Amino acid sequence: MAIEHREALGGEGMDDGQHRRRMQPEERRAEIFDAALAVFSELGYDRATLNDVVERIGVSKGCLYHHFDSKEQLLLDLMRVRLGCAFEEDEETPTSDDSREAALRARLDAIWQHFQKPGQLELMTLAINEFPKIPEAGRVLFEEVVARKRESLRQALDRGSQCKAASQADIETAALMIPWMIMGVALGLHQFRGIDPLKLSPEQVGKAVTNMILNGIGGVCAEDGAEAT
Repeated sequence: MAIEHREALGGEGMDDGQHRRRMQPEERRAEIFDAALAVFSELGYDRATLNDVVERIGVSKGCLYHHFDSKEQLLLDLMRVRLGCAFEEDEETPTSDDSREAALRARLDAIWQHFQKPGQLELMTLAINEFPKIPEAGRVLFEEVVARKRESLRQALDRGSQCKAASQADIETAALMIPWMIMGVALGLHQFRGIDPLKLSPEQVGKAVTNMILNGIGGVCAEDGAEAT
């Protein structure tokens, strides 16, 4: 009881007889997020309990409730923080010297690389699976990943607005569809990696996705002086 009370107030406890290092609140939250993602991915959100999460890191449930009110809040906060932070790490502003193709290729590659970061596809799978029961999970996924990448991609496509190969309507449609397309390929590669007999690396697939999209939407203006590869 003394240990649980101490954890509930400040996140301190005992682990295998050793006094746990005092953590700052953000460190403790990050530790809980890591454990929650592992537990939810292994057991499934419905089967997983908060006891499973706290047992993974060796603290009491009181410590977890000090930071999160419920399992649903833990899931949503996990998604908001991890998806949002990963997106911000991806952001790179094209320079004025970049051609339309170079800017677009950089954006497509950044989207693909975003999905290859540890935990991102697991989080997206959780959001998709829980969307029927927790609509907010789907909303977080859309706002933190799809909508933000859509806007970033639209800006890259707009750099070639003087190029007549793609109309403004084409640009808006492409910006809407491409994040879904890339996410679908990334999820498919991840989910079927142990079944699909065609063994391609994420790097190979990412390059193929970028080239396919560029060739399919007229991604090169004549004045760029380059061909999509």
